[in-house]
Amino acid sequence: MSIRRKRTTMCICIFIIIIFLLLIQTVRYIFRRRSPIKYVDEADLSRFGNVSWPQQRIPRVIHQTYRTYDVPEIWNSTVQSVMKMNAGDFEYRRWSHSDMDAFVRQREPDFYRNTFVHYAYDMQRIDSFRYVLMYHIGGIYIDMDSACYRPLREFVATLEALDPSSPYLALFPAEDAFGVQTDFIAATPGHPIYKQFISQLPLFHHYFLIHHITILLSAGPLFATFQERFFRQTDQQVVRILKNKIYTTEFWKTNGGTWFGRDTLFILYIYYNSKRLLGYLIILAIWLAIFFIGIIIYRRWRSHCPKSLTMIQVNQYPLLKNSPLRLIRLKQKESRPE
Repeated sequence: MSIRRKRTTMCICIFIIIIFLLLIQTVRYIFRRRSPIKYVDEADLSRFGNVSWPQQRIPRVIHQTYRTYDVPEIWNSTVQSVMKMNAGDFEYRRWSHSDMDAFVRQREPDFYRNTFVHYAYDMQRIDSFRYVLMYHIGGIYIDMDSACYRPLREFVATLEALDPSSPYLALFPAEDAFGVQTDFIAATPGHPIYKQFISQLPLFHHYFLIHHITILLSAGPLFATFQERFFRQTDQQVVRILKNKIYTTEFWKTNGGTWFGRDTLFILYIYYNSKRLLGYLIILAIWLAIFFIGIIIYRRWRSHCPKSLTMIQVNQYPLLKNSPLRLIRLKQKESRPE
């Protein structure tokens, strides 16, 4: 290879590396957080959970949704726990699918006509409904398969005490790996973050190749995660994140995932068995490496090995002196006429 060609190849490699680094920085810049995270931790709940002095801004109403007004047997324990523990502090309201449809049609007619009725899955309508609900009514939304070991008023009181002068408050639980969850949310009505949610839902209304990803990204927790990262907080519009450790210890769940498909079960299997599967992949990689190294060594040996050996060459190899190859050559020599 000439010196000029080597320099050209080097310049191309450097150019590709620079483009790759610029692409990474661009993606990081696009998906950067617009505001610092404001957490709610155990110390906050212990300090403000039972105070009564903050002005009440979050409506004392608990919202839950289901296909009908009947509670499925598998969720009866969680629903009854939520209702009994918060009786007297909160109004309780259950929304059927027909209620959700009528509410969105009345409050957000453009979104309803252009996006809501065109969703392919019920779960997309349920997810988007809770954003419309929080924006127009506020309060607390909690999935039917979820319940809490402590009264929900402690979370609301803490939220109001941490930001006593803010007219707009919102709370999301942190996801254990990345982002936020939406199976328990609280907010004041009219919070700008939910206005942003509603305005961005049509842009995310696409099929993303996989059923599971489509649900999460079109209106589910992954959609909420991106919107929360892009939202610009001020002292007048606050979004707080409930730390995942509190959420996993203070809340409990029964069997949920009614929208799960086979792809979801496959993804969850990989997630919950990731360490074991990683071990299998490492073992497989080691065996493949040994296999390919063996092939390389064998091919190099064959390339240096002569195709036919003379008797002198055979005698030079101790292992070949008594080999069938030597005996064949001796017989050939004896059979030749003088």
